[in-house]
Amino acid sequence: MSEEFNFWMRMIKKYWYAIVVFLIAVAGFVVGAILVLNKYISAPDIAGGGTWTLDDFSLGAALLWIIFLVLWELLLVVLPTIAFLGIAFAIFWFAIISEEDKAAMKERQRREKHPRKTEKGGGAAGFIFFLAFLCVVAIDGNFWVRAGDLTYSYYIYAYLVGAMWTCIILGGPALIGGLIYLSKKWRVTPSSPVAEETPEDTI
Repeated sequence: MSEEFNFWMRMIKKYWYAIVVFLIAVAGFVVGAILVLNKYISAPDIAGGGTWTLDDFSLGAALLWIIFLVLWELLLVVLPTIAFLGIAFAIFWFAIISEEDKAAMKERQRREKHPRKTEKGGGAAGFIFFLAFLCVVAIDGNFWVRAGDLTYSYYIYAYLVGAMWTCIILGGPALIGGLIYLSKKWRVTPSSPVAEETPEDTI
């Protein structure tokens, strides 16, 4: 196992409550985003309270629907989540984490020569969610139904149901396996991270 992995495992073991706070924030973000979307769709003065079909939308109405949804999500979900995480990080960094661990983390960032490549998994996840959406529509018997005969809210909720079942079927076993693997590493990892050795320490 790499020294990098062991270092972060020690940090997680020492400051596990920070991970719990982060997971709570993520769960709150997801739940809040879905609740705002549901409330927005059911509003009687917006696209007929979810009863409009795709034939009822003009290009302008569709753009306004998307713009106002993004604004409401930003106002009620995104900005509060950013504020919460910012306050939590400030408390964690300035009041909880030790100076030795701060120095170790900063030294690791300084020694990082090559930026990490970001994984492009978003496209694959979106494609899987789309396939799940098609399955939901087919199970409902609406696969060959004209798009104009179904409300636009049906397609949104069908996509959400498909995404939910995808996360349960694929994400559940992956989460369990990951927790089992991490729990084994957790037991053999010492609790206190060792501060990085700087060139001055060796003189």
